[in-house]
Amino acid sequence: MKREKQNAMRFAFTLIELLVVISIIALLIGILLPALSAAKRSSQAVVCLSNTRQISMVMEMYSMQDTQNFYPTARMKPWGDPPEASWIYLTRPYVETTDVYECPSDESENWEVVTGEPRVTSYGINAYFTPNHPPYDGVKASQILNPSQTILAAELVENANMDHFMPMYWGDPPHEYDAWIQPRQWDMATQLPVKVLIERHTTTANYVFADGHAATHPFEDTWHQDQGQKPDLDWYDPL
Repeated sequence: MKREKQNAMRFAFTLIELLVVISIIALLIGILLPALSAAKRSSQAVVCLSNTRQISMVMEMYSMQDTQNFYPTARMKPWGDPPEASWIYLTRPYVETTDVYECPSDESENWEVVTGEPRVTSYGINAYFTPNHPPYDGVKASQILNPSQTILAAELVENANMDHFMPMYWGDPPHEYDAWIQPRQWDMATQLPVKVLIERHTTTANYVFADGHAATHPFEDTWHQDQGQKPDLDWYDPL
């Protein structure tokens, strides 16, 4: 009888120990998972920044080989006919892998679609630099007034299928006005751009600059305007 009681106590104690261990494991998981998630996001942001640095280099290489020193052009639909007119395709000879065009944090669902309009890049070129977008008909590298504070490319919003964005239509008033285009480029309610993703990496995004460097910034570092006034901060207009 005494032995049976001892066995029961030993079993009860073991069960308590097991419950304690399970509780400790659950606690550790609760502590570690957010840390692992944060580490993953940080790693993805580093890869994205590396991508933008490579894009800055290939754009610089392209502009140096262009006879007139222009940057590669943009298209409304880079996957259209002919796709070769897009900067994505013009710069491909200079990259080792097309992975540089995709941010690992990009959760777009239309990368590979059978029908419709596929996404081809996480990054868009600044339309100020490309022909057929007012107010400039393309901008040469030699014309840029402040290359180290002029954004050549930025991260696009999820699922966007274009290869560029149009900052000339931002703001109130915008540099250029078009009743059809402006609402597709600028949100009057939030006073923020529609096509540029400003918080992919926590509260920041990665940007390609015209002097060849890439950097991480909050959007407010790059553009600011009081309504009814001209922008008092504009890293997008090269001239």
